[in-house]
Amino acid sequence: MAKALIVKNDPVDGTDTHQVDGLNTANPPTPYVGTGDYTYQGAVTGGLSDFVTAGGTPVAVVTSTSSLRPEGELAHKPLSGSNYQPAAPPPAPPSLKFTPPTGVGDGKPGAPAGSALLTVGGVKVLLDGDKFDTCGIPGGTGKGTVAAQGQTFVTCAA
Repeated sequence: MAKALIVKNDPVDGTDTHQVDGLNTANPPTPYVGTGDYTYQGAVTGGLSDFVTAGGTPVAVVTSTSSLRPEGELAHKPLSGSNYQPAAPPPAPPSLKFTPPTGVGDGKPGAPAGSALLTVGGVKVLLDGDKFDTCGIPGGTGKGTVAAQGQTFVTCAA
């Protein structure tokens, strides 16, 4: 089945897991160390082809990267998590910070991503539905998926 090629600004969406620390909601509060799940709302923005376009928009390849879209920035703040582990006593979200403090990094295509048939300069092009590793952290491996929205007329067999 043919899939559309990915181009600049196509969305990368998923949920990844970050390590967090802060305080819990016990009375009195005590230190909280655990993980939380975070919505990743990114877009393919970096490492795009500089010589192949689809409809005038640069094509994405397996060396491309994603970054958070503006609406995804709030959803990916330490206080915006869910499914905190350990669950009890729960953390006080305003007190949380990502550990390590760098938190959100660029996403990149997962290991099996890209077309087996079509390359640009010897690098596989990305296709609709390819998996992304979000934030550059272990809790983001394969947690995002890219969707073709910037163009629908150039396709390739997966």
